[in-house]
Amino acid sequence: MTDPDTGQPMLLLSRDASLGDLQVATTDQAITGAAMAHAAIGNALQLALDYQASTQQRRTEQPRTWTIADSLTGMPLKGTCMSGCSGFHVEWGSGQADAKDFSCTQYDQANTTELPIGCGGDSGKDGPTLSVEIKSYPVHPDEAMRIPHAAVEVTEDHYIEDLDPNGLAAVIDKLEQRVAAMRVRHAELVRIRNEYLGRQA
Repeated sequence: MTDPDTGQPMLLLSRDASLGDLQVATTDQAITGAAMAHAAIGNALQLALDYQASTQQRRTEQPRTWTIADSLTGMPLKGTCMSGCSGFHVEWGSGQADAKDFSCTQYDQANTTELPIGCGGDSGKDGPTLSVEIKSYPVHPDEAMRIPHAAVEVTEDHYIEDLDPNGLAAVIDKLEQRVAAMRVRHAELVRIRNEYLGRQA
């Protein structure tokens, strides 16, 4: 908004949904207010997700147990799929697999977003963006790889892998910071476009 007395731009803030308490604010106050609102939204979202998790019907099927041969040594590999595994396990058809490569994966198709991402002169095609897979390598020689962990598909076939819960939380924090920064750039884009269009009028 522009100050009618000075002609200078100014910021107005309100803590009332009906905008009944508008007051002039500094940039720091606006940033602090936005951060508080963001935290409140985050808390509400977490409550909703916690409620959803507590009310969802639990899977009742038993995890699949199997035995295949190690393709390198010929020794039997006996394992159990992690809970919620949706992998096809084509290795079962051949009856053998490399212990390092046999993996269980839980896909989250319902929460996968696609965006048109291009490269160079490519106009872009829709591809999965920021989807999260939960993975496990149930017979991996490194026991740490057997523990379920996350892989964030940043864009198609490009992953941030081997994330434990703290690692995934750190990625989420970084993305939240980037979204906040993108909102600042969005506001700057709106300002620059309006300034440009004003010159064309």
